[in-house]
Amino acid sequence: MRTCFPWTRPWRCWASLLGLLLAGCQSAPPAGGALPAELAARLAAEPAACAAYRDDYVRAFHRHVAALSRHDDAARERASEALHRLRRDLAARGLDADACSRPRCIIEPLQGGKLDSWCGFRLADRDGPHLYRWVAWPPPRGTARAEESP
Repeated sequence: MRTCFPWTRPWRCWASLLGLLLAGCQSAPPAGGALPAELAARLAAEPAACAAYRDDYVRAFHRHVAALSRHDDAARERASEALHRLRRDLAARGLDADACSRPRCIIEPLQGGKLDSWCGFRLADRDGPHLYRWVAWPPPRGTARAEESP
């Protein structure tokens, strides 16, 4: 009979951990399609410059990943510079980038060496059966949608 110890099959541990993390995420949209109240309140309490920074940051991040995916060094450099410029512009207004809530942006590898990206906020799911819910950013047409979180 073959004995299997957890340390002899480390990939099983990682697969189990990934399964637990994915099981703890909500896949239903928030009630009413609006931003969750806790996120809306947090964003509203920030300086007005943070809203523009957040949206510009996400656009620049997507452009950067698209340039990486196309292997376009010139476009990648322009997108990278745009990200740095956003931080400098925020600093010129007397704010640090850490003072603004910023969504998590993820790079997803695709077939054929291509890349995709998506951004959103991961919020605790206090009322639902899951640990977290994912609120995509920017919200489509002014509303938020919750998705499965990685």
